[in-house]
Amino acid sequence: MDEQNSMIWMIDPVHTRLRFGVRYLMLTAVSGWFTEFEGSVITKEEDFSACEIRLTIYANSIYTGNEERDNHLRSADFFDTKRYPTIGFRSTSVTAHADHIQVNGELTIKDVTQPIGFNVILLGLSADPMGNSKAGFEMDAVFNRQDFKISWNQVIDKFGVMIADEVKLHGDVQLLRIS
Repeated sequence: MDEQNSMIWMIDPVHTRLRFGVRYLMLTAVSGWFTEFEGSVITKEEDFSACEIRLTIYANSIYTGNEERDNHLRSADFFDTKRYPTIGFRSTSVTAHADHIQVNGELTIKDVTQPIGFNVILLGLSADPMGNSKAGFEMDAVFNRQDFKISWNQVIDKFGVMIADEVKLHGDVQLLRIS
């Protein structure tokens, strides 16, 4: 997208949370988030239609509240953060209908890129106490971790597997307009 006459927004990492949840023992969800990421949105429209989105997540920043589990998730069994330090997303199409936005794009985890769609709600535009322009969003997506070669699991007797394949993503995202 041509940046001239465009609005450029950056993800505000202080006011953004990127979370995930996966069923454990097919009973309850284990959730966590990534604490380090950066991204931008370039748009010509205040409704964010037809914008261009880029996001980089630093995989080593995964946090679930359990150090042993976090280290396992960083290992080659899951994200292999030594070989693949980042998770990437780039939009391929964005359409807005009032406050609902459909974002389609490509998610790259490890060496695999797959299409993914996010259902996004524009929560609003506002100025912060310093007069900066802000935009707030909630976004949700679901994907199959097997599609990204994240296949480690254990069979638990007659009850099935330890970890579900379906991963739910949720983002509470705040953008800061920089131009």
